[in-house]
Amino acid sequence: MAILRRFAPLAWFRSPVERHEFGYRQVAHLGWRFIDPHDEFRPVFEEAVRDAPRQLDWQFKVKRNSLILPVRLTEETARCGDNFSHAEYRLFADQEFCLATSTDMELILQALDAAAPPAPAAPETP
Repeated sequence: MAILRRFAPLAWFRSPVERHEFGYRQVAHLGWRFIDPHDEFRPVFEEAVRDAPRQLDWQFKVKRNSLILPVRLTEETARCGDNFSHAEYRLFADQEFCLATSTDMELILQALDAAAPPAPAAPETP
């Protein structure tokens, strides 16, 4: 969330915890909405999703929200009648896939961190 906030103020943010309460890995992905649209950042997100991952294919989508998703999650969502939660649940059984999403997400976040504007300096206290 801190990396995305360096691009622009957020109205909404979602990312699953890395591990389910029972210890299983979950499918890594990001969803967010900036308070105001910022189409100028689209190429930065597209590049990070295209170039950073090493194990899986990913996509950056913008509808009402911006999304960074593994392509397999998008395909599974379509097979589940656009029920995103059900698709996540079905992929949850493939722990190797879930681990690969976590590893790739870390690389995507590193790329976004490197591309993000610097964080504003904290005000000095007297």
